[in-house]
Amino acid sequence: MEEIPKPRSKLYALEPLLRRMPEIAVPKRHVPFKEKFIWTVIALALFFVMAQIPLYGIPTGQQVSELLGQLRFIFASQAGTLMELGIGPIVTAGIIMQLLVGSKIINLDLTDPEDRAVFTSTQKLLSILVAVFEGSMLVLSGRYGVPFSSAPGLFILFQLALGAIIVIFLDEVVSKYGFGSGVSLFIAGGVAMTVFWLALNPGSGVIPVFLRDLGRGEDFITAFFAGGPNTMIGLVATVIIFFVVVYTQTLRIEIPVSYSHYGGIRARYPIRFLYTSNIPVILAMTVFANFRIVSALFNVPWLTYYTQPPNGLASVVADPLRTVIYVAVLVALSVGFGWMWIYMTNMSPRDIARQLDDAGMMIPGYRRDVRVMEQVLGRYIIPTTILGSAFVGLISAGADIMGALGSGTGILLTVGIVYSLYEQIAREQVSEMFPAVRRLIGE
Repeated sequence: MEEIPKPRSKLYALEPLLRRMPEIAVPKRHVPFKEKFIWTVIALALFFVMAQIPLYGIPTGQQVSELLGQLRFIFASQAGTLMELGIGPIVTAGIIMQLLVGSKIINLDLTDPEDRAVFTSTQKLLSILVAVFEGSMLVLSGRYGVPFSSAPGLFILFQLALGAIIVIFLDEVVSKYGFGSGVSLFIAGGVAMTVFWLALNPGSGVIPVFLRDLGRGEDFITAFFAGGPNTMIGLVATVIIFFVVVYTQTLRIEIPVSYSHYGGIRARYPIRFLYTSNIPVILAMTVFANFRIVSALFNVPWLTYYTQPPNGLASVVADPLRTVIYVAVLVALSVGFGWMWIYMTNMSPRDIARQLDDAGMMIPGYRRDVRVMEQVLGRYIIPTTILGSAFVGLISAGADIMGALGSGTGILLTVGIVYSLYEQIAREQVSEMFPAVRRLIGE
């Protein structure tokens, strides 16, 4: 029987344009560990440099306030600089594309190399369009004190878009020639630098101020809680959150499976407690950030009042209702996005059951049937998704309530990123020491 060819996605109509888009070539050789390290450091250094370059054309005396607040840590944003938009356009475009493909609105099979290439190129094009759109809204809102249609306004828009485009290509460089992804690297680097500066800078750092207050004769409790929004209690909260998230990264449920062939060899299929990783809270924060940009455009601050994370115990005491609503909204969005994510990215019980069945695996004690495996896996995957998503929402909000340095979500993301980076570097070192391992995994 002749196989019916699958229908091509309508996105292939953009192929002539997508082929003309510049891209970083995929390496045709194994990239050594040292070279990956160098490219990673270069990309991170360039990102930090751009975060210090102010936008040209802003009138003298015009104050550019921090639009995203603590959300700037998640999007590696720096107000009034080339990194005003940070990684926001990349994340927003990625979410849109994943949702469109996962919901079958866009007919692309990401396991097919051609479809995958179209998906990646379209996402890059969409990231640029989102950068232009977000930049236009910021200029239109009067944030920079110049009319949108004026030469300075258009030049500021050009700079915002250029900064976002450079970040897109830096992300490609890291993904293909470095460790991890550029998006993750920029988040972790920005949060780590912020925590280091807030804790140790000689003028207003938490530790120097604490020691200075003790030296002036202040009692320990007063000095511990003094220092404005950044206090020693916030530093302690940062350390606690760090270790809690590291611990939860190791929690998993291992479901016994066996191969129907090869004499029924036994193995285990691991389901991590953080099954969807930090994705739910990233999606929730992306919604908050875009609400904030729209709020700035239409000058309606009430739109984002209850999506502004608390910053320390003082802000909680000042407005407890706002804190309760913020925590409830964040946890609800995290659980909702976590649930949606597993069905959009082939991580649902049915998808995992089909993958195990295709690999010739079955769950001991049950007959080999995809529906049976789906039912058994659902007992673990669904509760784990809900609990893990709620946990990342609660730990993020809890860290903000305690005044953690670098924001709760920033610390949460950084720990997860650093943990994943550690695992990748460990694998790279093993493959460097034992080339046979590299050949085994297909590099």
